[in-house]
Amino acid sequence: MGVTLIALIALIVQRSSSGVIFEISDLVYWAFDTGQEANLATWYASSLWLTFGVLAALAVASRPAHRLSWILLGVVAIGASFDEFIAAHERLHGHAERISAMLGIEVGFNWVLLGAPFALVIVLLLLRLVLSLPRRARTGILVGGVVFVAGALGVETMNGMMLEGNDWVETTPYLLTTMLEELLEMAGISLALGAVLSLLQHDPATGTVRWDPALRERSPLRSAS
Repeated sequence: MGVTLIALIALIVQRSSSGVIFEISDLVYWAFDTGQEANLATWYASSLWLTFGVLAALAVASRPAHRLSWILLGVVAIGASFDEFIAAHERLHGHAERISAMLGIEVGFNWVLLGAPFALVIVLLLLRLVLSLPRRARTGILVGGVVFVAGALGVETMNGMMLEGNDWVETTPYLLTTMLEELLEMAGISLALGAVLSLLQHDPATGTVRWDPALRERSPLRSAS
């Protein structure tokens, strides 16, 4: 993704320069650093989620099958947009610490202990909807979900353990793996967003854009349930 590439170049220049060049590269790095809050990078990631939520809301308006699941998908996406911009999940630190102590597990960013069960519940609630979609959309959402979770939970956990092992000092390897984490998250949501967009069709008879009629048809998966 372009945002991550800009941040990476700015970081390299920042670490190897001084004076005005350092100041400029440091400003660019801050603006595009995906590990920061309330900058261009988080605005972009938040916008991806918001777009996803708006598309889900538009799908709900077309009265599709599994309408409640589409509503849930929209609510989750808009909530994720909000969280992406202000990192609300990090405010759960106190609750996560208590769970970590109770389980005897320490992963650095202990909010993952709350995020993993929450993600599992959402996946289970939305799985029927995703499996009912046309193959191209179903595959895109499933692959996007795997990529996103690999970053949001997998690499995030590794980052937390790395940071804790370095006495919470942000080393260059940590900054690089943070970029990898955010790259996977943005790639995952982009794949899922593209999959939902693939459900929009141009109707030559009316010259309008419509949702794939398959969203309203009873597929074998739904008929068997």
